[in-house]
Amino acid sequence: MAIQSRFITLEGSEGVGKSTLMTSLVKWLESRGVAVVSTREPGGTPIADAVRRVFKSPPIGEEFLPETEALLVSAARAQHVGKVIRPALKAEKWVVCDRFADSTRVYQGLYGGVALNHLEWLIEFSTGGLAPDLTFLLDCEVALTAGRIGGRGLAANDDDAARFDQAGDANLERLRQGFRRVAGFYPSRFFILDASLPQEKVFQDACMELERRWQI
Repeated sequence: MAIQSRFITLEGSEGVGKSTLMTSLVKWLESRGVAVVSTREPGGTPIADAVRRVFKSPPIGEEFLPETEALLVSAARAQHVGKVIRPALKAEKWVVCDRFADSTRVYQGLYGGVALNHLEWLIEFSTGGLAPDLTFLLDCEVALTAGRIGGRGLAANDDDAARFDQAGDANLERLRQGFRRVAGFYPSRFFILDASLPQEKVFQDACMELERRWQI
């Protein structure tokens, strides 16, 4: 009997370990016979990846308006949902995604200042109403995440090490509190992981929550 498809997202500010957790979760799910698609936002398709490159590294001399950011990530998300996420779920696969609409609520909304009611319309439009079944929020003190960001260096991932990695401690704290606030909007969907713990412990806690919810 096929395991019912699920849509899982990983959220959090910079340096909390989302990519590491996603790699571990995908391997763990596959070891239990689950077909999994791993992906990320902005991105996930050639068109959406092209948007990501502009979004992460805008031309020198011109900063994005938050409204422009919101429109860009929504365009990429529409492509991503239509071409990757929905087809995978329809094929009874699980999808694990590094960032989704909650990042828009935080980065462009609570952090960037775009009205949340406007963003909710964009999110509904770009996703067709698709929402995650479970969102893991990786959360820890900014002093720790700032150290991780500084330690990984720009060469480690020149895409993700762009402007938001260099936001500074005060702005990283604003992002952290934004994610915690959004988690409060959707308490049944969010599960908060203590990202200050060793990576193996964070991974084990995530697996325990998956087993609790769906007995896999």
